[in-house]
Amino acid sequence: MTETTSAADGGIWSRRTLALGFTATVLVVLGDLLFWPHEPGINLPLFGLAIGVALLALNPDRIKEREVRVAALVAVVALLPAIEAPTFTGFLWGLFGVSLLTLALSDRLPKLYEDLPGALARFGVVAPFRLMADGLRLLGEAGDQKMGGRFLRGLLAWVVPAVFAMVFVFLFVAANPLIEAGLKAIRIDWLMSLLSPERIVLWGVIALMVWPLLAPKLLNWPERLAMHGPVRPVTDGAIFGEAAIRNSLVVFNLIFLVQSAMDLLYLWGGVRLPEGMSHAEYAHRGAYPLIVTALLAAAFVLAAMRRGGAGERSPLIRVMVYLWIGQNVLLVVSSILRLELYVEEFALTELRLAAGLWMGLVALGLVLILARIALSRSNAWLVAMNLTALGVVLYGVSVVDTRAMIAWFNVQHSYELTGKGQRLDGYLMGDLGWTAMPAVDYFLAHAPTQGESVYDSLRTDGSEAQYVMPEQAGSYRDLRMMREAQAGFVLAQQDWQSWSWRGERLRQYVLAHPFAPNP
Repeated sequence: MTETTSAADGGIWSRRTLALGFTATVLVVLGDLLFWPHEPGINLPLFGLAIGVALLALNPDRIKEREVRVAALVAVVALLPAIEAPTFTGFLWGLFGVSLLTLALSDRLPKLYEDLPGALARFGVVAPFRLMADGLRLLGEAGDQKMGGRFLRGLLAWVVPAVFAMVFVFLFVAANPLIEAGLKAIRIDWLMSLLSPERIVLWGVIALMVWPLLAPKLLNWPERLAMHGPVRPVTDGAIFGEAAIRNSLVVFNLIFLVQSAMDLLYLWGGVRLPEGMSHAEYAHRGAYPLIVTALLAAAFVLAAMRRGGAGERSPLIRVMVYLWIGQNVLLVVSSILRLELYVEEFALTELRLAAGLWMGLVALGLVLILARIALSRSNAWLVAMNLTALGVVLYGVSVVDTRAMIAWFNVQHSYELTGKGQRLDGYLMGDLGWTAMPAVDYFLAHAPTQGESVYDSLRTDGSEAQYVMPEQAGSYRDLRMMREAQAGFVLAQQDWQSWSWRGERLRQYVLAHPFAPNP
């Protein structure tokens, strides 16, 4: 495959190289206009769209190809979450879409879907170093072509004109007061702001990101040579042979059966726990360790059911693997139920929501292992399917306002509104940011003890005073102050570069629901 940055068709100053340099410069200037000194917003998808347009303009002869059109469509869809809100996951999706487009335009897109993660990894590993590496290579080629001397002579040829021009300007300033006034009107501070260190760093970051997209290159990946002739089958080892795998699965299934039975009794069946242990404690103790157990089980299954191995040849081992994976799926589902019980008791946080999504992905990964064994697929296929599932979850998280969802959940399940569970944590609501504002308004409108400190109300009731620690207790007054400050912050966002669809919806909400603090 021919490299995009190859200079074989015209040397260092080929039309292709000049076009790439000019396009990169234009994108850096555009990035400066979009991002300096503005907060992330609509500028992110606009810049991604500009990169996509630049890539298509550099490769007009490939636009009609089917894979390029599909990649362009995927890139547009990948940029949509950044329009909703400038989240990190939205940025990752946009970067994925543009990277897919540049691989398609440079004929580096693999034919098989399962090979796509490997191609993206090979592209991403070398991408951060491409600008520096290509710059050093171009300087080296310039030296080989004796261009350094010509550049130096050209630079010296401007010394005399520049010196005399400065002398003439000085004389004209002394002779013409209008020219003197014009020079004094030049704002040196404004000129120096263009060269501030922060702005130069921004230019460098944009250039580092843009250049590998314009001139893509993959890390060299040595391929295994195909073997010819008869191959002697590998004998089973004593430690990880057929007998060891069979014995392991028997022991593992029995151990997991005990844990599964306990979960069915205490979590699903409602059997009373031993004295002094609550369902919340039982749930919290096992939510995360059981996920580690499932991951270790998945690693063992992949090793035992490797292609051509003893596990793949034995029908008994295959059946026990299916049974064990089924128990692991039940284990993960129990972990999700444990987490749900704990959240109902101690509120929902971003970390607990992420843990729930991760548990769901682990369960899906175990099911995909079953599919890989049943369909005789490769490990590359398994990796591609798991990454696809992860990508779908990240895309959903980019579009859904998870912080607002968490805020509404905690408000609707708070002790103040339901009479059970945890009292609303004002500090947690503040950490969720301005998207929690509608939920805070609902809480302030429906909470029964308006105008009173939450902790103060607890201290009047001895039975409830020990339920919440003092450092956890917020006040209604604090919530009102937080809401008022957040409303002012939302209305103060005037830059179009920082606009987002989510921010606009919240801005309309603030305008429609002006805040009137209680005395």
